[in-house]
Amino acid sequence: MEMEEQFHDAIAKLEIVSQEGKPPDAWREFDHVALEDFWRAWPDIRGWGEWLWQLVDKERGEKAAPLSQEDSDYEEIGGG
Repeated sequence: MEMEEQFHDAIAKLEIVSQEGKPPDAWREFDHVALEDFWRAWPDIRGWGEWLWQLVDKERGEKAAPLSQEDSDYEEIGGG
């Protein structure tokens, strides 16, 4: 649960920062240390996030997929 809480907090904070200005504004306003931290960490964070996104997207896509012919035999159909 700790990982989930840390992730939730991090996403919430990143959303706030991203809504406060566009990337060119951040590039001008962030100091050298902040930009270095971003430059160093972003490739790994991006890769991790894209992998997680693909897992979630696949799961959601499978749940939203239409029923196969075999499954449709078990589908309830309304009526009297």
